[in-house]
Amino acid sequence: YIGYDEICCVAGEAVNPSRNLPIAVIASLITVTILYMVAAVALTGMVPYEDISETSPFPDGFRYRGVEWASHLAAIGELVTLPLVVLVSIMAQPRLQYAMAHDGLLPAIFCALDSKGNLWWGTLISGVVMIIIATFVPFTYLNDLISAGILIAFSMTDASVILLRHKSPDDKPFQLE
Repeated sequence: YIGYDEICCVAGEAVNPSRNLPIAVIASLITVTILYMVAAVALTGMVPYEDISETSPFPDGFRYRGVEWASHLAAIGELVTLPLVVLVSIMAQPRLQYAMAHDGLLPAIFCALDSKGNLWWGTLISGVVMIIIATFVPFTYLNDLISAGILIAFSMTDASVILLRHKSPDDKPFQLE
């Protein structure tokens, strides 16, 4: 269930976010939960649990059952969707940098908008940095770093919520002084 924070990060792009964001988050959570459950039932129906591949479960599951064409189709599906998942995962990065630059935590170039209102410089800079990291750091290390980064980010968010609950003034419940 990683990625729902992306919806909230791009809220600045939404039309009527106070109505549409809760609908988007709840609808996507329900949809993905149902899809995960159906996929888990299908996979455990094809392959004994202890034999499920950690790296490529559906192609190996179809191969285990002798359905080669479905194995190839699932492998192609994995190859096509993986870059899309990565793209959606980094889509909010310029918006996060914009908010941080607007608060003075990053250089002002990250909140510079072009004539169409796009975060061109933030997108370019973060894209170049990500390409360099992806080029020189092995995937196994990247995977561990991403997991650690998500754990730290969510821990900081949770700690911030607790801090806001207990340290905010009564007249401004979501601000610290």
